[in-house]
Amino acid sequence: MDSKESVSKEKLEPINVNEEFVKQCVAKTMKDLGACDCETCFANACALALNQLRPKYVTTRKGEMLTEITTTKVTNQADITVEATKAVIKVMKNPKH
Repeated sequence: MDSKESVSKEKLEPINVNEEFVKQCVAKTMKDLGACDCETCFANACALALNQLRPKYVTTRKGEMLTEITTTKVTNQADITVEATKAVIKVMKNPKH
C-alpha cells in the first residue's frame, strides 16, 4: 500500500470549527450567570449562538486541524463570547425544559 492510498482512506469530514468554541463558551457563561445547564438549555443556547455566527467550515484530517482552529478562535473569540452570552440570557428568560 503506497502513501497516497493510505491517506485517501483517512476520513475527511466538514467541521464547523466555531461549534466547539461556542459549546465551551456557552458552558462557561451558563456557570458564570447561574443559568440552568440541563441538556435542553445548553443545546438551545448553543443553537441560538451558532445561528448568529458565520460558520467556519473546514475539511481536514485531525492532525491538520490545529492551525485552523487556533486562528479561528483568536479572530472570533469576541463575537463568540457576545453571542454565547446573549443566547444564554435568552434561554434563561425563556427556558424550554
